Amino acid sequence: MAAERVQPFPFGLNPEQEARAESLHRESIIFDMLAQYAGSELFAHYPDELRTELDRRLAEKTSHAAMLTEAIYWPFELAARGKSDLIRDWLLSSGITCGVYSIEDALEEAADPLSSQWDVRLVRYAQLPWLRYVTTAAEIREAKRDGVVAMYANFQPTTPLARNADSIEAAHRKGLRSLMLTYNRMDHVGVGCTERVDAGLSMFGVEVVDHCNELGIMVDVSHCGHLTTLDACRHSRKPVNANHTSARGVYAHARSKSDEELKAVAETGGIIGVVAVPHFLSNREHPSMEEMLDHIDYIVNLVGGQHVALGTDWPWPVPDRVLATALGPAYSARVGFRPEDRIDRTKRLQGFRDCRDLRNITRGLVARGYVDDSIRGILGENALRVFEEVCG
Repeated sequence: MAAERVQPFPFGLNPEQEARAESLHRESIIFDMLAQYAGSELFAHYPDELRTELDRRLAEKTSHAAMLTEAIYWPFELAARGKSDLIRDWLLSSGITCGVYSIEDALEEAADPLSSQWDVRLVRYAQLPWLRYVTTAAEIREAKRDGVVAMYANFQPTTPLARNADSIEAAHRKGLRSLMLTYNRMDHVGVGCTERVDAGLSMFGVEVVDHCNELGIMVDVSHCGHLTTLDACRHSRKPVNANHTSARGVYAHARSKSDEELKAVAETGGIIGVVAVPHFLSNREHPSMEEMLDHIDYIVNLVGGQHVALGTDWPWPVPDRVLATALGPAYSARVGFRPEDRIDRTKRLQGFRDCRDLRNITRGLVARGYVDDSIRGILGENALRVFEEVCG
């Protein structure tokens, strides 16, 4: 198995605290509501001949979308072909119990050329003995017991949802268990967080929330605008999540949530997953784990630790050169990010450079004085509680 990071983030823990953090990390269910697989640094650790193979495969692609898709799934494909288990080693060494995969094709009104093709490969990768697709909380607990990585299906509408709500039911049959209502812009469901106005949920948007409640799909408002977030919380009969966001009270960014929104989510019984995205946490040039912990502290103090979880959303799982090409400024503008949002997918949070750095979150919570039960909750038990209430 791949070695753990040699120089952990310098929290100044003493040996007893380090041992406590390691024990908690090893024993806890770690549920990242928006994990990005292993992260981009994985690719530098493949042998030269496999990196050369990836370069050749990328050069054969005729679009940025095809390049991105090839890079995202290449580590899994190598594992399926028996050529490298590096993705397995990194994920298992990270301690993660449950992350996500994307279901998109059945839901989009118009196919996004950069959308995930995971469902096309689902059957193939389901054969990997260390990977398990899940739809219930019991299956997540079983994955922890069995020492494998669980993944649940999630959808972010970078292009709008199909107007036919039946598509949600079709996606649910394929495994969908979390649905974000909007991305950044306004669509026929509601209004995103970077739009110039906010009108809340449309009538169709209310239908989507109702449909999710009936089917057992978690409603996510991470990219939704202020009024759309509050509308979703008012209309939903089940907990509503903001599964990858930050606190505007710490740093004002379009992707952060105001105190009113955070309280509204908590009042539904839902959770707030805190991101590891540098430019959503701070305006410093090189933010660190301390800024992520500042947001966790703030939300815990505002709404209670039982409503806080992980939704790292970073770093992206492809090489930086592919990120810069396929997901550069033109793509960011197309999906509603503006220059002032400072999107740069090649930036990393100091102390969170790949999936193995999940351990630094545990260490940081110990350093901030959290008790064991609170740490277990933030690492995964809170997310698992809501998952079980909504999805079963």
